Amino acid sequence: MTGAKIFTVANQKGGVGKTSSVIQLASGLARRGDKVLMVDGDPQGNLTLFFGSRDKLDFSRLLADLASGSPAKAEAYVNSRVRKNLDLLPAGNKRLRLEMRDTEVERAYGPFADFIGSLTSRYDWIIMDSSPSNSPLERLLIRASDAVIIPLEFQLFSVSGLESILEEVKSCSAEAGKEIHVHSLLFTKAENRLHRVQTYRELFSSFHIPVYEICKSEYISRSLEKSRTIWECGPSSYAARDYRTLIDKGFQVRP
Repeated sequence: MTGAKIFTVANQKGGVGKTSSVIQLASGLARRGDKVLMVDGDPQGNLTLFFGSRDKLDFSRLLADLASGSPAKAEAYVNSRVRKNLDLLPAGNKRLRLEMRDTEVERAYGPFADFIGSLTSRYDWIIMDSSPSNSPLERLLIRASDAVIIPLEFQLFSVSGLESILEEVKSCSAEAGKEIHVHSLLFTKAENRLHRVQTYRELFSSFHIPVYEICKSEYISRSLEKSRTIWECGPSSYAARDYRTLIDKGFQVRP
């Protein structure tokens, strides 16, 4: 993963912890002292809702501006310091898919990748949230990325879902003309007491992708309810420990 700075957290299946993982991962990196930008690429705007920040132009406006060829300056879209070392490009238009045709989104593919790429000199990491779909909107995010993190659950449906998202990443990589890696599989609700877990561990290891597990924890749901990160709500919890492992092993700042 040398050189990877831009990540999309993606899975076509809902309810696997994409937004929660962006929150905990990005805030954990910021807590470590890294400079991080989050991009709320999901029109539902749950990431933005969590941080309560909508005083800038949003993701949908950025795409519209880029698709029309209008200049886009980061300062107009990025909310600074939603937490220390942590900035956010918010989403605020749930009607984005209705108001912006697929062809318009596709027209923004290149300009969006250039826009995000231009920000890498300001940030150690850029982490983008996505919605549970495989529309042009999700492809736009993946194409702009260096790597993809795939949240999953230990269940049968995750197998077919993983195969689909891996094909999506491969397709986006070919279209973008660059190699887009799968950074890791992130199991967000791991429970060791379930007998089937070891079977699934062995099954997913066959994909030869780094695997991280986040234990199922009440601290995660509690932190989300209170709009507090796991580092603010349960820094000594097992879930925080697991996210810390992901951060320490999977996100090493390059000189």
